[in-house]
Amino acid sequence: MNKSRYLILFLIILAAVGGGWLYVQHRATPQEMAIDFVQPAKGKNTAIFAAYSADGIISGYVIDYLKKLKEIAPNIIFITDNPMPAAEAEKLRPYVVRIEARRHGEYDWGSYKRGYNWLKEKGLMAADGGRLIFANDSALAVAPSLLPILKAAEESGADVFGITANQDGFYHLQSYFLIFTPRVYTAPEFGAYLNAVKPEKDGLMVAYRYEVPFTGYLEQLGFSHASLIPYKELSYLPLNDKNCYPLTMLSKYHTPLLKMRTFTERLNVQEPRRLVFNWLKKNAPEAYRLLLAHLEKIKSPYLKEAR
Repeated sequence: MNKSRYLILFLIILAAVGGGWLYVQHRATPQEMAIDFVQPAKGKNTAIFAAYSADGIISGYVIDYLKKLKEIAPNIIFITDNPMPAAEAEKLRPYVVRIEARRHGEYDWGSYKRGYNWLKEKGLMAADGGRLIFANDSALAVAPSLLPILKAAEESGADVFGITANQDGFYHLQSYFLIFTPRVYTAPEFGAYLNAVKPEKDGLMVAYRYEVPFTGYLEQLGFSHASLIPYKELSYLPLNDKNCYPLTMLSKYHTPLLKMRTFTERLNVQEPRRLVFNWLKKNAPEAYRLLLAHLEKIKSPYLKEAR
């Protein structure tokens, strides 16, 4: 009888341990999901945040960005072009109202499209709404607050407001951070443009098809635009994409967002990355710490320049 009791007890413990292991494994396994954490607040600013992570793990710099973004946009819709572990989704709960995590292959513009369509379905793309922000994880939030960007957008009087512009192809606001008034996002043409987005072979083609023509498209509809760092002030910098001069953008123009491509081969950086690291370490130590953690995660070859 005692042996039977011990066997039953052993089986109960084994089942509990095994079940716990399966639960942990489930939470750590990337999976497609759509989760509504809270109901969006009507009339408040809303951000659609586009992201991508090859392993489904959310880097600390993204959480920091969302924390700062929430100051100016209480409603954040987080759309990532990959499945995500349930444990990672919990990291987002304090900052976002909704998560969509599934592979769609349309890059950031496909995520913007999905966020916009969900908001429209919920009746939140209305004329009495707040401003709509497009943002993505291609930038490091260097500034301690994003409130000055919102203030500058409001004071500009522009219908569309960005951080920087680019002359590649032709003049356009860069889509890693854009702010729209209700006048813009309630226009049928705005939704039509987003819903024309389809899968492309790479990010360069996405930029060519959707980012580059967007400012001109809105301008033809009668919408005005402006940028936090006016392009004409950067005309002395030879390359069209002024993000190729990250140290100048940080030290002279106080850009609140630094492109993460600075630390990859996908940006033709014209200034020593070593000096960029030094500037961040001195002037934005928390952003610097989060940047290093991410570069270690992705095994960036440029990490050695921070040493």
